[in-house]
Amino acid sequence: MPQRPKLRVIARSEVLPRRVLEQAASELPFDLEFELIDSVKGLQRVVTSPESFDVYHQWHTVDLIWTARAIQAIDLKRIHNGALIKNHAVARRSDSRAFGSVFNQLFVQPSGTIGPTPTDQIVMLPLQHGVDSFAFLPAVLKEWPPGTPHSWGWMLDKRLHGRVAIMSEPVLGMIEAALAVEASENMSFADVGNLSIEEIDLVADILLRKKKLGHFKTIWNNHHEAARSMQRGAVLQSMFSPAIATLRSQGVPVVSAVPQEGFRGWHVDLCISSAAQGEQLEAAYAYLNWWMNGKAGAVTTRQGYYFVLPDLVRPHLSAAEWDYWYAGKPAETALTNPAGEPSVAPGEIREGGSYLERMARVRVWNAFMDEHTYLVRRWREFLEA
Repeated sequence: MPQRPKLRVIARSEVLPRRVLEQAASELPFDLEFELIDSVKGLQRVVTSPESFDVYHQWHTVDLIWTARAIQAIDLKRIHNGALIKNHAVARRSDSRAFGSVFNQLFVQPSGTIGPTPTDQIVMLPLQHGVDSFAFLPAVLKEWPPGTPHSWGWMLDKRLHGRVAIMSEPVLGMIEAALAVEASENMSFADVGNLSIEEIDLVADILLRKKKLGHFKTIWNNHHEAARSMQRGAVLQSMFSPAIATLRSQGVPVVSAVPQEGFRGWHVDLCISSAAQGEQLEAAYAYLNWWMNGKAGAVTTRQGYYFVLPDLVRPHLSAAEWDYWYAGKPAETALTNPAGEPSVAPGEIREGGSYLERMARVRVWNAFMDEHTYLVRRWREFLEA
């Protein structure tokens, strides 16, 4: 009897909750091997060893991994609803603040570079996107006068000394820290998503000084650690929405901030290894097309993520789920997280409003900065201090 092919998938744990892993394993006609790597090690692995994986759920690094020839072009004609992806890209090109980053580096151009002009080859399959900010416990609001707008500056405010947590991921952590420095120091960077060496130094020096004084309670690596951090004494911290869903399922009244300076936008997409060929390549396309049926996107909606084509997930959500997560309406019933645990109480409204309202508040998108190598060196200095 011939051996079933095995598809090797690399992703962060936030991208693939257990329910998605189970659905994929049960519905696809081949074996799946998932590696959930919550650090820069995943990116390093993809760039240096494309033969060691078949599919990668990338985030904000597609220009690097394409230039490194770690991934191959995807034939949009082989993708279910591929025409919708192309149409969506064209429709959203004029709204770069809310959607542009998803499509700016999507299409393979005749020159071999990647850009926004539609072609029949894409470098990644857009899947999920959303916005992140910080989260806090209600007691934090006592430190400010009633009605004070949420601000990234709170992350560095001395009133919360010793009770703040921050993430370990260098690019996202630096972007959020830069937003906090802008707000707390009453200054503005030219491009928060692409800091210069001097700007990186300014932010890193402030973080190092704060850390040595004991401002940060902990530094977390993934959403599981982020949830535990708030359970163990942090009152305000960087936070991914899966951690918020986990905490609320445990009865922790965590608040997701809507900063007056705007959100940090992100997107996660599927790429195929440059080494994939034959039955591995066929399995990779099958996996990409499985995601395009909308069922997995419905699962991740329950932890706060948006799918690139919302109409594909709508049939797999209840009316109450759709109204809460996408329409910005009060929850008509109790809603659950991907694990099936109650995480949204009846009557609650998601902070920031509807899908379009939240995405319109993006201040900066996750980005691979020009000075990435220097950024990582300074960030490592901060982590090891």
